Amino acid sequence: MLTHEDWRRDLPLLAAPDVQADAVDGIRKRLAELLDDPTLIARYRAAMDGQAIGRMMPSLPYIDGFPADGGLRVRLTTARAVLDVGEDVVTLSAAGSTYEFAPAAEAVLRPLVKGATVDLATLADTAGLALEDVAVLVQELVAGQAATVGGLL
Repeated sequence: MLTHEDWRRDLPLLAAPDVQADAVDGIRKRLAELLDDPTLIARYRAAMDGQAIGRMMPSLPYIDGFPADGGLRVRLTTARAVLDVGEDVVTLSAAGSTYEFAPAAEAVLRPLVKGATVDLATLADTAGLALEDVAVLVQELVAGQAATVGGLL
């Protein structure tokens, strides 16, 4: 519901009664439309899973970044991440944030969403991407506290 402007708009508390009635009628109609969606519960669960806060794990000593070292291992900080694959974009919702990547990132993200701890070299090989590109993608997740990296994970 938060993605729809109707639910974020201020209520017309000081407006005339007919304007208030129209506002309530609009809210009622929009709610009826949303409740008529058979995928509503599944969409709600996915939205809640993507907001699940991860376990805080600092990526010591890689607080300000890390090298494109194939031996570094990475894992998500939450077990409830949601990966949505579209035609032009791959969206990851994890640890309260949403990230959008090019479709090629799916092969990097899929094992992480499944809960695996994987080294950067394996992710790069699996995805057919340069190690440096995978490191940049993972760095974005680490910066958002959705992933952690280290040599001993």
